[in-house]
Amino acid sequence: MSDFGPGRLSAAAYFGCVALLTALGLGVAAWAHPAFLHSSLQTMGLEAVPHAAPGSFYVTRIAPLFDARCLGCHDDTRAKGQLRLDSFAAAMRGGRDGPVIEPGNPKGSELFRRISLPSSDDRAMPPSGKTPLTADEVTVIKLWIASGASGELRTIKGAPRPVVEVKIPESDLAAVQKQRAPLAAALKQLQARYPGVIIYESRNSADLEVDASLRGAAFGDGDLAALLPLAARIVRADLSGTTITDAAAPTLVAMTSLTRLRLAHTKITDKTLVALVGLKSLKSVSVVETKVSDDALAPLRQHGVATYGGGNE
Repeated sequence: MSDFGPGRLSAAAYFGCVALLTALGLGVAAWAHPAFLHSSLQTMGLEAVPHAAPGSFYVTRIAPLFDARCLGCHDDTRAKGQLRLDSFAAAMRGGRDGPVIEPGNPKGSELFRRISLPSSDDRAMPPSGKTPLTADEVTVIKLWIASGASGELRTIKGAPRPVVEVKIPESDLAAVQKQRAPLAAALKQLQARYPGVIIYESRNSADLEVDASLRGAAFGDGDLAALLPLAARIVRADLSGTTITDAAAPTLVAMTSLTRLRLAHTKITDKTLVALVGLKSLKSVSVVETKVSDDALAPLRQHGVATYGGGNE
């Protein structure tokens, strides 16, 4: 019996549908993640992978800056925001929200905008606690983008001379391990339960960062409460887009070392903000798209905490 009779698709129609669905899937993925299309085409050999020439300005001046200041968050293992800066091709491809470099237009480039923000801004890159770029380093990146973000140019007029970096001795790794030891078992269990959510602030630190934003609705009050054994060591927490509510306030208050907190697109209200006033280390809090009022933000501002969203919207 033929597989392609009345009521059944012909071979041509079947493979046509497969091709159409594949193209549709790629199109949706490309729309949701703009860098995905270029990455896929480059992997399949359908689009040339851009490379920087040896001895180019990118290789000698830009790549070393990315290596020193950015790869802690944007390499092949972490890639925050799906942005990698560990190669010329990856930098030009961009991240989850599309290209971060617009050749010839520094002001229109998200990368330049982020590195130009004051360190007190919650969106500044590198984030607080990591070594910021110097004014000369920011200028070097600006001039490179303004000159077309080329991988070929060898020199760029007006670029500040490179400064020989003073090497600071490595931290005592044995001391770091000793600091980490009391929470090592609990951390291992929680990292297995919440893959990719909890990491050390750096290789030389026992402090922790929590990023539950990618888990979205799958992360709620109970999940945050599960992190209580680590609370005193958490210095940054991004809970944007999760389903936490005011019931999470006691857990947040237990994070006594917390410096940066993102609560955007959550169900928290003024009740949580009132509780946060007691966090002495807190430097910034984001409550974009929440029901938090300006009155609840005022006490935090009086304590020098930078606030984003809520009553400012």
